[in-house]
Amino acid sequence: MACTGCSDRLGPVTGTGGETRLPALAPAAALPPPLAGQEVGRIDGLLDEGWRGLRFPGDLEAQFLNDTSAERIRRLLVNSVFVAAAFNLFLVSDYLMVPDQFDLALRLRLLVFTPLMFAVIIVLARLDRPRIREGMAAVSGMAAALISTGLCVLSTDVLAPAYLVSLTSILTFASGVARMRFRPALVLDVFVVMCCLISAWLMRERAPVALLIPVVLTVVATAVFTLYATYTMEKDERRNWLMRLREHLLLDELAAANEDLDRISRSDMLTGVANRRHVDEFLAQVWERARLDGTEVSVMMIDVDHFKAYNDRYGHPEGDACLRDVAGTLKRRLRRPTDLVGRFGGEEFIAVLTDTPLSTAQAAAERVRKGVEGLNRLHSASNTHAIVTVSIGVACMRPSAPHATPAQLISAADEALYQAKQTGRNRVFAFDTAD
Repeated sequence: MACTGCSDRLGPVTGTGGETRLPALAPAAALPPPLAGQEVGRIDGLLDEGWRGLRFPGDLEAQFLNDTSAERIRRLLVNSVFVAAAFNLFLVSDYLMVPDQFDLALRLRLLVFTPLMFAVIIVLARLDRPRIREGMAAVSGMAAALISTGLCVLSTDVLAPAYLVSLTSILTFASGVARMRFRPALVLDVFVVMCCLISAWLMRERAPVALLIPVVLTVVATAVFTLYATYTMEKDERRNWLMRLREHLLLDELAAANEDLDRISRSDMLTGVANRRHVDEFLAQVWERARLDGTEVSVMMIDVDHFKAYNDRYGHPEGDACLRDVAGTLKRRLRRPTDLVGRFGGEEFIAVLTDTPLSTAQAAAERVRKGVEGLNRLHSASNTHAIVTVSIGVACMRPSAPHATPAQLISAADEALYQAKQTGRNRVFAFDTAD
């Protein structure tokens, strides 16, 4: 047992404010900041009223492209490899439909288009510009269309005009397999239709109109149908993304609200430090860890001297302000992240100090006492001092000791507080019960 006026030599900083939790025992996941309600309202407006031109307003469009970027890159890379292989399979059709141009087809497909596609694959894997990526996919389709129509126009075979129908494979692949965005798909489809029309015009004198018209109509119809499908798929994709984003925003807001409620439920509304419930839960966690580690736990009980007389003299508003000042001093003087400051009830506060021997806790308590004294808050109703002061009881226990309990530790600190009051107030009194 020791009564201290305590020297000014202080050990490690030994405390914290009321909202701190013990990281090793209850790690908290980092939560996003609370999201403004107007953001959800803006998304609701887009879902209800739609959006023009398959484009979201600025920041949402950038977020959409960013969120879908990884999947789009994966899809484009896979499709590029598939296109490089599938496009060369048309060599069979070239041999049957335009045999007089087969050598040219072989060179164009194997020596021009295939290297082009592998270059596209390399660029796509490194490119971080969504619109350029989609544009490159459209350019690849245009190159395929030029090769196909070029072979048809140059060939004198009777089947060459009918071979223009192969352009439909480019359109259906771009829409159904590659799932291109609507804008680059529109550019590609217009380009393919123009290639078809120009090729049909160039072959009009050596091919029957009865053959060219159905071929052209087939390509145009395929372009229209695939464009509609592309538009619908992208619109659905964007709508689904908006709905997922809205759900995430609402969940984040709910999580933030729950976090606020949890914080409020664990904090004393007047002083901002932990409330009694939080202190009890925290001490139970600290105690269990210290029992396993074999370390010590110290507790301070802090009482504002003659507080009832202060309230009677200055009124409850000033009394509340006094308690807030004392709590603020506790949080400033006790700042170690693994400790906790709380309001125990009325004018009484408590500090739980983890892995802290009595000497360190005692020194920290003296620093708190001096800090409150240094507020120089007038207390003319006190019969011991003319300013607001505190009495502090300190106790230390080793939870691994036989029969040690958190209740015994608090009881010992409370008894030490009683002794501090009995011996003149504005002082620190400590019980060493660690062994």
